[in-house]
Amino acid sequence: MLSYITEIYIERTGSDYNETLDVILKQGRYQLVATNAVYSFEDKYHNFRTCFERMNWEMLNVEKVLVLGLGLGSVPQMLEKVFHKNFEYHLVEIDEIVIGLAHKYVLGGLESPMQIFNTDALIFLEVAGEKYDLIVMDIFDDCDVPESFQTGDVLFKMKKLLNRHGCLLFNRLSITEKDYDETKEYFNKIFIKQFKDAYFMELPTNVMLCSRNDIF
Repeated sequence: MLSYITEIYIERTGSDYNETLDVILKQGRYQLVATNAVYSFEDKYHNFRTCFERMNWEMLNVEKVLVLGLGLGSVPQMLEKVFHKNFEYHLVEIDEIVIGLAHKYVLGGLESPMQIFNTDALIFLEVAGEKYDLIVMDIFDDCDVPESFQTGDVLFKMKKLLNRHGCLLFNRLSITEKDYDETKEYFNKIFIKQFKDAYFMELPTNVMLCSRNDIF
């Protein structure tokens, strides 16, 4: 109950990839916070929750989901506990400390089948041999999407891993006007070249780039 009044700091750690990682109990949920960005917030990770609420799930027919960037596991946690979806997950995370925190605070309470790959997502995209119905791109270096994940080549590799009617959700921050303008330019110059039917979903502090606009 106290966490609904004030944030409760549960644990602070760090890694080679994140100088600081704080686990905070806020409004009854675990939140993972890096120096300048929130990486995970259970069902209150509103950028994805809002997106999931708007999606026409019947059109997607999802069975297998690829998540690039784990956090504490907000995506599988929300889809299982809030949206009552029975999906299989492949979760890719380069930071083994983040993986440990996800197991400790969230993933242990889930029943969905999942495999975690402790590797660079760029390498995973090169060697992955399976197809997915939904790909969630949620990789940040603090508050920035690494440049290496913004190329047309990387988008093409994600596209190749999608089933015929699959969908890619690409999460980007939109806190400042500069953030928004850069994301809009990326969408118009790079993203839409790979996904001609793409959709630009504006959220309060994020933008979700969606490879299909017919499922919202």
